[in-house]
Amino acid sequence: MDITNTILGAVLFSFIIGPIYIINKNVKKKKSQALKALNELSADKNDKFIEADFWNNDFGIGLKSEELCFIGKYEDSVFKDVIRMKEIKKCTIVKIGKSGVPKETHDIVKLSLHLEFKTQKDIYLVFFETSSTHFIIGEEVRLANKWQQLISSKI
Repeated sequence: MDITNTILGAVLFSFIIGPIYIINKNVKKKKSQALKALNELSADKNDKFIEADFWNNDFGIGLKSEELCFIGKYEDSVFKDVIRMKEIKKCTIVKIGKSGVPKETHDIVKLSLHLEFKTQKDIYLVFFETSSTHFIIGEEVRLANKWQQLISSKI
């Protein structure tokens, strides 16, 4: 009876732990690939990222000593950019609602960081945009706030 219970417990344990292990391994592999892709954008490939975040398997942002690297995969295109931190004048968060005007509520259809530059045209780094695959905003608000504060502290 004890051997049967032990075998049954081991089988049930493997059915629970096995999928968790596989999912965790796949997440780490995707993060490693995203970090490699982000690192290939920067000029100094040997310098490590001070901070890096990835979300929705489509977006990533990383900060090296002098560079901000951003990668985003949208429905039909891929956006990659490397920004020199010295060139940034101001960083703010922009939340756009359904009517197309800035919102502070939960009806956000687009969330981005607005980077104002000293010498070049401003850009928007999109953290979330409602689409057929991403229609619920999750940790993007927290990440946008984190990166707005991080960038603002470095400029």
